[in-house]
Formats: sequence, C-alpha cells, structure tokens
Amino acid sequence: MSSDSYDILRRAVVEALGPRATPERRRQIAAELRALAEQQERMAERAETQPASDATGRRAGHAAGMYIRIRHEPDPHTGARRIRLLFGKQVWFDLGSPERIVIQRVGAEIWIVASKGEGGLRVETDVGLPGCIVPDGTPLDRLAPGRYAATLRAGALVVGARSG
Repeated sequence: MSSDSYDILRRAVVEALGPRATPERRRQIAAELRALAEQQERMAERAETQPASDATGRRAGHAAGMYIRIRHEPDPHTGARRIRLLFGKQVWFDLGSPERIVIQRVGAEIWIVASKGEGGLRVETDVGLPGCIVPDGTPLDRLAPGRYAATLRAGALVVGARSG
C-alpha cells in the first residue's frame, strides 16, 4: 500500500473512531473495514475476469452513472427547505447498493460510505434514482443544487466538482 493510501485510510479510521474510542467502536470499525476490503476483492476479481474489450466498453458507459445530484425542495409538512441526495445508478451499484449511508467530511473532501446496522441515512430505492433526505448539519449543506461528479476511493464515494 502506498503511503498516501495508508495516510488517507488512517485519517478516515481515526475520524470514524472519534476522540474516545471504546473497544466496541473499534471492533465495529474493524468489521466495516473487513467488509470494505472484501468488497474491493470482489470488484478486483470481477475486473480481472472481464474481457479487455468489454471492460473498455463498460468504462465508457460507467461514467454516465458516476454522479450524485443534490436538490433543494420544500418539506411537504413544514415548507422548510430540505436537501434530497440522489445517486446515479452506476455509482450506487459500485458503492455496494447500500440500504443506509453515512456522509462525512474527510479533510477537504466529502465522503459517502455504506453504513452497517441501523446507523446512517436510509436510502430509498422504490421510485426513480436511489436517494435520501439529508438532514441539516451535514457537509452537503454547503453545496449548491446540481449534479456533482463522484468517484469511488477506498470503498467510499468521493463527491467531486459540480458538473451541471
């Protein structure tokens, strides 16, 4: 592992642990890291078994769904502004099609990761694109509505530049 990758992962783990990590929290983070490692192994195996021409064609189509969309909409009950986060289908599949997600700031970046158990935000998949309502106080608060490029790094979805 390159030192850059190690540093990025170490910072993410330290941030996820918090200031006073309990043994339970450390075990939970270790289990989540194992799950992410297994996901990356499966993705690498799939990539190795794809024929070269098919992989090239897939990559070209892959960019089409590699985005998130942020919408501001009124809450139907209070009328207050709320944020809806929508995932491009491909990026959601690459993230592992999680039922729940966690949005966190890692350095200057915004990362979206799959959440295990009952924590995080529930992703709705019953209508249109997968998405969820994001409460105030998340790093997405500062982003303007629109479409943002997204890449997968270290098992996390990294929000990129606005593209529309």
